[in-house]
Amino acid sequence: MRVIHLILGRCNPGSANGVDKTVYYLARHQAALGANVAVFSLTQKDPIPIEGAEVHTFPPPPKWARLVPLPPGEVLKAILKWKPDIVHFHSVHIGPFVGLGRRLKRQGIPYVVTPHGAFAPGRLARVPPWVRLYIQLVEKSYLEEVHFVYAVSQNDVEGLKLLGIQTRPVVIPNGIDLSAVPKNVDASLLRRRFPSLQGKRVFLFLGRLDPAQKGLDILLEAFARADLPDAALVLVGPDWRGSLEKLKATARKLGIEEKVIFAGPAYGEEKWAYLAGADVFVHPSRWEGLSVSVLEALVMGKPVLVSQAADPGGIGAYGAGVAVEPRVVELSEALRALGRFSPEELQRMGHRGQTLVEEQYGWRAIAARLMEVYQREVYGAR
Repeated sequence: MRVIHLILGRCNPGSANGVDKTVYYLARHQAALGANVAVFSLTQKDPIPIEGAEVHTFPPPPKWARLVPLPPGEVLKAILKWKPDIVHFHSVHIGPFVGLGRRLKRQGIPYVVTPHGAFAPGRLARVPPWVRLYIQLVEKSYLEEVHFVYAVSQNDVEGLKLLGIQTRPVVIPNGIDLSAVPKNVDASLLRRRFPSLQGKRVFLFLGRLDPAQKGLDILLEAFARADLPDAALVLVGPDWRGSLEKLKATARKLGIEEKVIFAGPAYGEEKWAYLAGADVFVHPSRWEGLSVSVLEALVMGKPVLVSQAADPGGIGAYGAGVAVEPRVVELSEALRALGRFSPEELQRMGHRGQTLVEEQYGWRAIAARLMEVYQREVYGAR
């Protein structure tokens, strides 16, 4: 089967962007299963090779054209020349993808769209009115003419229903490449680099510092309210549109600036070392597709405190952590409870989380499930 993945940006397994990681690993593991796979990236950056797959780059649309539903001629020509059995678009509110989808429909080439959490009810409740208008006027027909919408969680399915979009969703979660998880990491790095963490229970967030989506504003308020004298909060990730200074100001206002560390972004071995050095991983997103960083924390044996939106499924049932609504009261109570757990109790939770990931979230199994759906939906519909 010949599959093209289309992404605005660059596939990068080390990125803080979950979409970049998802497309990289999905393409790699589909190729390993015998599919002919190409990734078409709209980016100015040099491509990162993907084992077994082709990677082609094209100039991204200028900002003024990001919402215009016109197909980039060079990309369309390349798609038709490559002769795919199916084209898989990643992310929404991208006008050129809408234009390409319409042209592919005329050519009889099936396409799939993954929103990656963009239609989660929590996000839809916060977007400006023009976004909902754009969805209805521009994207609705594009989404209703897909062979199916590939949702990485139930969140997007619920959002599509709220929007009145009649389409065929298939829910298959994101995954994690278990072979890429290091066997040995320097778990002491975090406390060596930040000596004030010595003797403290460390709650750690990993991801871009985007308060609106990731719930970091309520996390700071909840951490202050929990009043844990022997705990610290570490936020690991790149600044997002100037939010770093706002978060620092919030910590000062709440009187917890000495208990909160902004560690900056971390990638590769450093990222894994930070995860290994934490006691509890926290991810209180207001909305989410499926957070790769939550899976990474679980596979490192860390108990997790997540919002319901960020729960990959099974956190509570497996006893791998706690899932709550992203509100200050619930989050502070969960922080306080996890602050009282013994190291042995946290370790047992972490082991259960590892089992959960190994059984349900390996990329190879997920890629195989998606290939089966491609086959059934595409060839079965012809």
